Formats: sequence, C-alpha cells, structure tokens
Amino acid sequence: MGKTDLTSILRDAMEAERDGFTFYTMAAERSEDPGARETFARLADEERAHYEALQTGYRSLAEGGDWSPTTELPEHEEPQASGIFSEDFVRRIEGKHLEMTALSIGILLEKNAYEFYSRQADEADDEAIAAFFRELAAWEETHYRLLLRQDEALKEEYWNENRFAPLL
Repeated sequence: MGKTDLTSILRDAMEAERDGFTFYTMAAERSEDPGARETFARLADEERAHYEALQTGYRSLAEGGDWSPTTELPEHEEPQASGIFSEDFVRRIEGKHLEMTALSIGILLEKNAYEFYSRQADEADDEAIAAFFRELAAWEETHYRLLLRQDEALKEEYWNENRFAPLL
C-alpha cells in the first residue's frame, strides 16, 4: 500500500465517518425516545473521534511525512444489548418509523465500515497502519452488533404493531 493509496483510503474513510456522524446526529436530534437520543448521540461522538484520528493520519501524510497518527482512538466498551430504547418506547412502538429506520441504516453503515477497515488492515504492509485499521474495525463491529441486536429484539413487535407482517 503506497502513500498515494493510503491517502485515498483515508479520504474515503473520513467521508464515511463524516456521513455516520451526520446521520447519527440527525437521528439523535429527531428521536422522541431518550434512550435512542442518548445512543445515537454517543455513536455520533464516536464517529467524530474516528474522523479526527483519520484526519490526523491523513495530514501527516499530506505534509510529506510518514504515517504517524497522534490521535489515539478512545477506549471502548461493549454496550449492553438492552438499553438503546426506553421501555416506554418498546410499549409504544407503533409509528416509531424514524428510530427503526435509523437502526436499519445504522446497521448498514456499521457493517460497511467494519468490512472496509478489516480489508484495509489485511492489505496494509505496515503493522502500525494495519493495527490502526484493526482498531477501527473493532469499533465498527461493536456498533454493528449493538444495533443488530436491538433491531432483532424489536423487529417482530414493530412489524406486528404497524401491521407490516402478512396475514396468514
């Protein structure tokens, strides 16, 4: 992976992280559920941190140097499967299209990001670059699993309450 290739990869990654930040910020602002607002806001903050770390690496390359991102990714913990949405939200799931759509879109964003970073880690010639991309992949996989678990937990009730399920 040459410097030009890495610069291009970092630019694409920054764009994806910016899109994730913008999307999660919008979802946090528009959600009526306090748990969803908090979760989406936290995801937006983490996407911003990823963007900043990528930007640091990009700048070091653009200024003629070598790969040396000085921004460390923050430590992350595996969030619990429950707790994205409040119990009140789950009881009143009918009509909660924004939150459920945000879950679906978030799952796709995180899956794509996880796969992208994993591929970049596998293709990197430099161990520091590979480690950086593995760390980003781990973050995105955590986000993906969190959103997927919540979607799976709510989908059946959401479909039934909104009469999306086919009648048998």
